[in-house]
Amino acid sequence: MGIFILGGLVFIVSFCLFKYSAFRKTSKDQSWLKLSIVGVVDYLILVIGTLGTGILFMTLYTNSHG
Repeated sequence: MGIFILGGLVFIVSFCLFKYSAFRKTSKDQSWLKLSIVGVVDYLILVIGTLGTGILFMTLYTNSHG
């Protein structure tokens, strides 16, 4: 169970850092629509990565501890 909590925390920190970086790189004349699209894409990438990593670790753990 702890691995899922740790994965969730990593996900939240990574997503916040991605959003902070994207916000700093946008200028005032760029639209919020583009920033929102980048946010959705970042979110999907992080969700898929978190789920994939969790499944991989749980599979390895189950196989190694029989």
